[in-house]
Amino acid sequence: MQKYMTISLCMGIYNGEKYIEKQLNSILCQTRKADEIILCDDCSSDGTVEIVQRFIEKNGLKDSWKLYRNQENMGYPGNFYHAMRLCTGDLVFLADQDDIWAQTKLERMCAVLERHPEVAVLACKFGLVDGEDERIHAVMGPTHSLKTRKLREVGLRKIFYKYQWPGMVLAYRNEWYREWGERRSEDSGDGGNAEEAGRYQENGTLCQIPHDIFLCAIAAEQGAFFQLDEELAYHRRHDSNTAAEEHRIGRLLQKGRKLWEIEKYLHMFGEFERCQVLRTEAGNQILQEKLRTMEGRYEALQSGSRLQVLQRAFRDRQNVRMATVVCDLLIVRD
Repeated sequence: MQKYMTISLCMGIYNGEKYIEKQLNSILCQTRKADEIILCDDCSSDGTVEIVQRFIEKNGLKDSWKLYRNQENMGYPGNFYHAMRLCTGDLVFLADQDDIWAQTKLERMCAVLERHPEVAVLACKFGLVDGEDERIHAVMGPTHSLKTRKLREVGLRKIFYKYQWPGMVLAYRNEWYREWGERRSEDSGDGGNAEEAGRYQENGTLCQIPHDIFLCAIAAEQGAFFQLDEELAYHRRHDSNTAAEEHRIGRLLQKGRKLWEIEKYLHMFGEFERCQVLRTEAGNQILQEKLRTMEGRYEALQSGSRLQVLQRAFRDRQNVRMATVVCDLLIVRD
């Protein structure tokens, strides 16, 4: 008999008044309900808090929907780590304030996690929509679902090769996550106190690493990150995305933007290294390869030389996608 698992859903919110009510409605209309909803506002200056409060009151959700307001701005990753630490359910789902979920998202992903104890972190496939809820068909978009509903393991190398698992597609086992924090705390010499580990993640250097790639990486290193081939969410692309994602070719091919994007990734992977997040020799080798590849790409783009771009791509051919090479060649075409 399968164990019924309780569900927490957490969302970090900040100045999201334009789209947040649509996302709250998609969560409210799930075919399987979450046992608790944790909403953490990171000092919004618009009407986000008022919209959330009205939504909770209008729908009689005060018993299970909890709105927390940070006393000071924690930043995007820090706010999510804080929200995650407040979750008490067996399974934790991450939600962003401007996306839309399929009505069966919680039901389908919970069913997989209840049947497959080997899965610590589960992702679904997702599509893209614009500010008017219209589908976006982007050349550099996420991998489309084949509608097989099959489950496959995703390794650490694949994550670093092309990261395409934003927080809004993820669910994880709360016990597994807390145990990781306890082990981290033991390694840091404070006796394996889970509360101390939680504070470290909120206030320490791990806050520099976005929560989604952090979860995927530590699970993948353990062979416990899996993806369900089913499209259950729709990621909204608009000019105010926190992660500044882009799908428009004209902007993707701007040299300044691409260098800024690579600098951001280099900083993030540098934090993985500095904080010693990965625990195995194999995992750290993959990390070092990624760092060298990104550094080489940055230097080649800065040079403005097509020859250097091609030489770099050939040297790092196991870790570079063909689409990336074409993109870089177009950027330095002048």
